[in-house]
Amino acid sequence: MHISQIVVRDWKSFTAASFEFPAPTPDANIILIGAPNGYGKTSLFEAVVLGIFGREGLPLIARSPFAGNDKERLATSYKAFLEKALHRGATDAGRNSCSVKIRFVDYDDEPMEIQRIWHFSDAGVYRPQDEEVHIYYGETRKAAGPGGVMGNDRLEWFRDYIAENLLPFTLAHFFMFDGEQVSVLAEREMSAQVRAGIEGLLGIPLLKQLAKDLRAYAEARRRESPNVSDRTIERLEFERDQLTIDHEKKAARLREVEPSLARLKGERETLTRELASFGAGSQALLQEQFEQIKNYEREIEERRAELEELLVKDIALSLCGIGLRKKLGQRLESEAVRGRWENGKNQGDTNLERFLDAVEVRMGSVDPALTENQRSAVLEAARDAWDKLWYPPPGNCAPDYRHPFLNDLERGKVIARLEELDHLGAPVIVELLNSIAANEDELRRIREEVVRTEAVAPHVDSKRERLLALNGEIQELDQEVGALRRETVSLESQIHQKNTELTKMAGQWDAAKPAVRRAIRALKVSSMVDEVVARAVPSQIDAIAEAMTRAHTSMAHKKNLVERIHIAEDCDVQLLNADGVDVRAYDLAAGEKQMFTQSLISAVSSVSGRMFPMLIDTPLGRLDIEHRKGVLKHLANREHQVILLSTNTEVAGEYLREIEAHVQKTYLLHFDRIGEIGQSTARTGYFDEREKAA
Repeated sequence: MHISQIVVRDWKSFTAASFEFPAPTPDANIILIGAPNGYGKTSLFEAVVLGIFGREGLPLIARSPFAGNDKERLATSYKAFLEKALHRGATDAGRNSCSVKIRFVDYDDEPMEIQRIWHFSDAGVYRPQDEEVHIYYGETRKAAGPGGVMGNDRLEWFRDYIAENLLPFTLAHFFMFDGEQVSVLAEREMSAQVRAGIEGLLGIPLLKQLAKDLRAYAEARRRESPNVSDRTIERLEFERDQLTIDHEKKAARLREVEPSLARLKGERETLTRELASFGAGSQALLQEQFEQIKNYEREIEERRAELEELLVKDIALSLCGIGLRKKLGQRLESEAVRGRWENGKNQGDTNLERFLDAVEVRMGSVDPALTENQRSAVLEAARDAWDKLWYPPPGNCAPDYRHPFLNDLERGKVIARLEELDHLGAPVIVELLNSIAANEDELRRIREEVVRTEAVAPHVDSKRERLLALNGEIQELDQEVGALRRETVSLESQIHQKNTELTKMAGQWDAAKPAVRRAIRALKVSSMVDEVVARAVPSQIDAIAEAMTRAHTSMAHKKNLVERIHIAEDCDVQLLNADGVDVRAYDLAAGEKQMFTQSLISAVSSVSGRMFPMLIDTPLGRLDIEHRKGVLKHLANREHQVILLSTNTEVAGEYLREIEAHVQKTYLLHFDRIGEIGQSTARTGYFDEREKAA
């Protein structure tokens, strides 16, 4: 199975983008999509995840605001995330939806397409009731669906269909993940990682939710039967619920603390390395250099803004030519003359009749008196003389109006603007370009100086103070994490005991009403599910351990460090060397910890038997040089498709050369800013090709 096409529309910085991928071969299975930070790489990852899994995919997204399993919080976070995902220019252009289409080719070489469409109001508010999912399969694009079922039930049907035909969500984070998150996960206790991995492989989170739902159902059914009252059962349920609430609080706090602890340990490791190599330097010099960088960046931005304004306005008008501009100016001048002539004539015409009336009155005093014909002739002569004051019009008067929408003031402004353009020439633009280039050269020089200064000016004292503070914070969090783990294990045991007692007590209601009998059956099934969950994890331990050993051997830089990974029934992990010694007794480096986590991911995806494509954002995370090469070689040797979303500091240069023979196709994301809105586009190619072209 592989992805053959991804199409996104109005998603984050993408107005429209399409990616086409060939089928993987035994020798080539890698797809590379490159982008500098902020160009849309992670947005594409998020689009694919949510396009396939919808709301359930949100916990896979590192920068989503969601953490936890609460359905109401998940729905709220999903809404907030989508409203930020709609492209900023979409609603302004009258488009009130965004969509993702992923086309797969299944195990039988048959196409299957998933399309998810999210709808929004004119104000950009997500409308969950209108979310659409469409699935088409086969060359004839036959639609799959639950018929007339609508709303959440329809989305649930598609979720089950995707789980059966593509991938269950419980396994998704072993095929689609952020490499940066792997470094965070690597700081978790190894046994916790293994348990979480096996539970995801077996779908145990769904079984646990099923058991929880069954108990809630049983409690609701029992309460529906007023004739059945047992204070002991009510007390047990109350105690169990209190324990459950306490357990959820502890577990939530543990999920909150573990990433913070991992982040602090990562920061401590970075500081330790820096302090080991730092020398003396000048903090004041660094501050001055940073200030210069800001000034140059501001100057470049201002000059570019001036150039953009010229390109949009003045230069466009200048390109029409001086002849056309001169003709336009002359025409506007002649229309202005016509306007003044017409205004004078119209104003004079309003006084003509008064003038003729005055002439006629004066003719009455002429002696001898004029005849009627003489009076009419005089008035006609006066009228002709009055008209000749305005005819013919002035020589430069336009015969008509070509620009009737302009008044005198606006004509004057246009004429003045056209005259200004006569003074605009290449020197103005060249001066702006030279200014931008000079400032960019200075900015590049200052940044190089900063790099050199930082090598000898690391603010050693402040870093040492931070390191001391980190050690204290890490010690406190380590103690809290240990206590939380012990407490959650104890609470789980107590909850299990209460559930067992409840099941036993419920057996006494066998002759009660149907609602109570249904509650009894629900409690019995929930207990059976508990037993299945308890026995399921050990059943997969050997297979996971063997697959992890193979993956670790393939990726690890120090081949002789770990010979075999052993996992006990309680998921306790031993990394055994050739002498059978657990190397965990030593302080493993961060890279070795990440190799363990990468091995677990590889093992779960392998044992699952799913040939689902692997999609990795920031694939190399914080790995060092040799471990990066090991991970890339391991991914290149996998049987199925691997899509890597990489920055220009990851799968590039020597790392790209390690897997270049296995790369099928490459894309490079570009980013352009149009006004206040950014826009990402995808083109075939990659970083090295762009650099060679330059």
